[in-house]
Amino acid sequence: MSPELKSVISDLWVHKKKLAIVAVAGIIMALCKGYLPLFIQQMVSYSNSTEKLFSIAWIGLAIAFVMTSSRYLHIFTMNVISENVSQTLREKLQRKFIHLDLKFHNKYASGSGGLLSRAFFDVRTIQDGLRLFADFFSAPLTFIFLIIALFKLEWRLTLYILIAAPVLAILLKQVSKGIRKYSLMGSEQLEKITSTIKESLDGVRTIQSFSLQTILQKKLHDQGQNYVGMRKKIHARIEFMGPFTEFLATIIVLGIVFYFSTKISKGTSDTGQLMGFITAMLQINEPIKKFQEAYVRIQETRISAHRIYSMLEEKSELENQTEPTAIPTNWSQIEYKNIHFSYDDKNELLKNFSLKIKRGQTVAFVGESGSGKSTVANLLARFYDAQSGEILFDDQNIKKFSLQELRKNISLVSQEVFLFSDSIEKNIQAGSDVFDFNKIQSCAKAAFADEFILRLPEKYKTNVGERGNLLSGGEKQRVAIARALYKDSAILILDEATSALDSVSEEQVQRGLDILMKGRTTFVIAHRLSTIQNADLIVVMKKGLIVESGTHDELMNLKTEYHKLFTSQTKV
Repeated sequence: MSPELKSVISDLWVHKKKLAIVAVAGIIMALCKGYLPLFIQQMVSYSNSTEKLFSIAWIGLAIAFVMTSSRYLHIFTMNVISENVSQTLREKLQRKFIHLDLKFHNKYASGSGGLLSRAFFDVRTIQDGLRLFADFFSAPLTFIFLIIALFKLEWRLTLYILIAAPVLAILLKQVSKGIRKYSLMGSEQLEKITSTIKESLDGVRTIQSFSLQTILQKKLHDQGQNYVGMRKKIHARIEFMGPFTEFLATIIVLGIVFYFSTKISKGTSDTGQLMGFITAMLQINEPIKKFQEAYVRIQETRISAHRIYSMLEEKSELENQTEPTAIPTNWSQIEYKNIHFSYDDKNELLKNFSLKIKRGQTVAFVGESGSGKSTVANLLARFYDAQSGEILFDDQNIKKFSLQELRKNISLVSQEVFLFSDSIEKNIQAGSDVFDFNKIQSCAKAAFADEFILRLPEKYKTNVGERGNLLSGGEKQRVAIARALYKDSAILILDEATSALDSVSEEQVQRGLDILMKGRTTFVIAHRLSTIQNADLIVVMKKGLIVESGTHDELMNLKTEYHKLFTSQTKV
């Protein structure tokens, strides 16, 4: 058995009690189907005696009731198990996605659309395969019991018929190879389709602005045609087996009728044997078809399982301590020591970067795009780890702390505010496990968000929409500031928090930021230099290096890099 199918089986085994019900119901159903041809032979042999027929009629009713009841229980329970396993896989994938480091997400070739494809389409393929898992168990049992019945009815003819079985098995094996091949190609193509659809939704404003609708439609059409072509090859292989086995079954039934007709004419057999044998042969076609379909579907399941479990086994490059050191409560400084960092191991964004930041200081990082400003803050929150060097709280390396505890001590307010599709109060509380409405209100007031929240239809219970799209940019920023206030962390990262706002919104947001920054160690990644003149330390960066640092006045007096940046923004 392949490793990926073993993984699916291990997830199935969690529901072993329900699987026991599936097994018992399947055995009972198979026994009933196996006994039915023998019962029909007995009925036909009693056709001359009405009294005998009535005496065994209740057995027929009992067989029918038990067979249909066990079949219902067999299939229903397996469907419930498949739903549970599928949901468990979705939860595992989500847990994996949100714990993998940002380097993985940035480098993943198919983007978030590809990850969505695995969470929905691959899981659905596994779910469909698991539904047929019951058939994969019961069909061989039914086949065996029917074969036993056939041997009891006419063992010589049964041996002749069984010669055809190896031919069917070889054909099935060849068909399954093609299905595995095209299933993998189809899954990869479906990732591209999902990515394109997601791109069309996420970028709809840009698409409409630049009239890119036709280009996106053609892109999806071309990807869709490739996908349909692959699915066509899969369906051709799957659907070929049905007619082929039906053709084989028809030939066999005709041969059986001919065989028994000659024996009946000679007086060496009777109609009861013929009817029983025909009943068994008509029934035996069903488990063969079900087993064949289950086997074929399992090839698709195998491919999807490989894609899902390989993702679940993906290792994050961030090592989280199993026995972490506690973060010092009274740390006095943060030190970056000889940091070297690159995303692709080629172009270094930080080169031998060293810096000491005292507790309570506001430090602003300025410089052109790509100079490494945001990277400094990202490394502190351990969204990434540096290739070399270390970041210290006093003398403690941050890698010794647990990721969860480290990030509890850091609040982030960025240019692109992410709000959950939930109420305003839930978004403000998002950074804490404790819900305190009075604190939510006070934080909103301090962030100057209370004034617009109270104008909303449901006030603090108003849903902000997906990604907060029912609020303006300034309103979202003020909710983000309130969220950071509610979290009440010792360290604050402001990543160009006001750069996308108009002057009126910026003024409102800046008032909230001024309150938020009080008493905290603040990292400000600045675009508008007018907002950082009061920083305790301004660090000017260029190509991953610190080219100068000091206060606003000190750097202006130097009349070098910072002076050039500041005057270029302030001249009219």
